[in-house]
Amino acid sequence: MNLRKMTALLCCGVMIAGALFSGCGNAAESSRSNGAGESDAGTVASSEIDSATSAGEDSAYTVRVWGYGDANSDDLKAVSEKISEITRGKIGVNVDLYRTMDSEKLNLALTSGEKMDLVCIHGMSLSTLISTGRILPLDELFEEYAKDVKAVVSDEDLRCGRTEGILYTLPTNNDNARASGFAMRKDIVEALDIDASKIKSLEDMHEVLVQVKEAYPDIYPLVPTWAGGGMQSIFHTDNIGPGNLGVLEDATTDSTTVVNLYETEEYRNFVYTMYQWQQEGLIMPDATTTTENNPIGSVGFASFENIIPGKELDVKKKAGIDAVLAEITPAIKNTDMVTGTFCIAAASENPAKAMELYNLMYTDPEVANLLTNGIEGKHYEFVDDSKKMIKLPEGAAEGSTGYTSLDWAWPNCMITPVWEGGDPDLWKKMDDFNKSAISSPALGFQFDSAAVMNEVTACQNVQQKYTTALSWGTLNPDEALPQFNKELKDAGLDTIIAEVQSQLDAWLSDNK
Repeated sequence: MNLRKMTALLCCGVMIAGALFSGCGNAAESSRSNGAGESDAGTVASSEIDSATSAGEDSAYTVRVWGYGDANSDDLKAVSEKISEITRGKIGVNVDLYRTMDSEKLNLALTSGEKMDLVCIHGMSLSTLISTGRILPLDELFEEYAKDVKAVVSDEDLRCGRTEGILYTLPTNNDNARASGFAMRKDIVEALDIDASKIKSLEDMHEVLVQVKEAYPDIYPLVPTWAGGGMQSIFHTDNIGPGNLGVLEDATTDSTTVVNLYETEEYRNFVYTMYQWQQEGLIMPDATTTTENNPIGSVGFASFENIIPGKELDVKKKAGIDAVLAEITPAIKNTDMVTGTFCIAAASENPAKAMELYNLMYTDPEVANLLTNGIEGKHYEFVDDSKKMIKLPEGAAEGSTGYTSLDWAWPNCMITPVWEGGDPDLWKKMDDFNKSAISSPALGFQFDSAAVMNEVTACQNVQQKYTTALSWGTLNPDEALPQFNKELKDAGLDTIIAEVQSQLDAWLSDNK
């Protein structure tokens, strides 16, 4: 019996035990920092919710949800209570909502067995969570308590939540594909009469950056997407191995050969191009060390971006500028983009109730909107009586409401209102975009890194030395790229690639 299947059986035992003792009530949880600089931000204590309810409501199970993002503790409490007003009537539970952007804190809580039910695992390794028994298999729970999700999520996408045939997470109903390219400041694009539709390659973008440097010498033509040299990938690859350690070279083709990204022609051309741009003064000099997120909004003209419907509004919310997009790579759909963000923790005391709430996240517009956008009049207000679009409350500044709106971080944003400034038909266009994307031949494959963890760790240490510097042109690729690949091989990359290929071949055989 392999490790994953053994883990699934152990998790089932935990699930059954949780069901047997689900009527025993909940221990109150203390408030905690949300890791985002907010005072007293974090979870709402179950006792706080209970104190506002009647004795009959006190006996309801409280589903504790760890979501991603920022929120003040008072706002979390208010949103939790509003959701609980709905869920007590529909599925007989209260909801205790906590949000964090600190994956280390969440991982520690999962490891310690702290009481939690639904957990957003953004930024964490699904395979590690499975192999260490920190999350539950969902097949039986899904069939019993979440059949409604089948009307929302396609069978193809649902397959992406499975590992070795076992369901561990449900795919999000959001942007399940990505094109990639550049976001550019609209005011400069218009002033220089730049035709974004003609930018189809790095060579095309080079001409634009040179033009911007000449016309606007006080800004940097190209800047990072986020602090520390953050950059959205523009490669055609499907990263099916752990952290770019083993990829399909071109996910738009039928090839299922696993290769070393850093030996591909596309990567080589990219790092040589970035080195050239750095030498020409087209890139922010401190791109790899800047502590500023979204510097395009203050000191730059362009940055690398994933491109999806509505991305212009997303850039405006993040960076405070109007943007024009230029697509370099077509829309591609792979497992990483489709895999769900939520799982049920092995420490859940009532997995059945957790799954019932999970179901409502996909199917109940009120619950989805509360989780995504917060409370009407406090965190947003409707633009008009149609209630199809929302905006910040009068007088509120972006990021000041106490509850951050992150539609991608919740199971189903497509049943929530669109923010003002966005396309009223955004969700229809997003659905069409997802359906028209090119599916990777490995869509649905999940790699298990357990057999090569030592090699993965060693290779990740090598990556940290080279990838950011090469990506921003601060290392000469003539010298650094061969050395980078040599150190990767010495650290065991070939062993990792062989394991990824072996698992992929077996998966392909099972999914003909």
